[in-house]
Amino acid sequence: MITMKREITCISCPLGCSLEVSLADGQVVAVTGNECPRGVAYARQECVHPERMVTALIPIPGRTPPLSVRTERPIPKNRISDCLCAIAAARPTLPIRIGDVIIPDVVGVGVAVIATRDLL
Repeated sequence: MITMKREITCISCPLGCSLEVSLADGQVVAVTGNECPRGVAYARQECVHPERMVTALIPIPGRTPPLSVRTERPIPKNRISDCLCAIAAARPTLPIRIGDVIIPDVVGVGVAVIATRDLL
């Protein structure tokens, strides 16, 4: 059994607790340093399957400002670069309304990229 400790800062609430996470064979076995229960859930997620929201801008020829977009849910952290490449390659057509799906299933992770502003 391979054990290791990892120190991370919790971002689930404004406290920003310093967490010490003990891992055995890639699984969380203990979390210390959390001031609230959300710290344990955050540590488990961050150490086993980290995810992030992605936001970006897509330039639209002849229009300023560019179209702002985001993923509708967090995606695996190791797919962020691929996601940004897919967003950069997108060529949405006007008109676009806030919430419109720009990319239905970005990089095959089952998460859509949506517009965060109107561009008419």
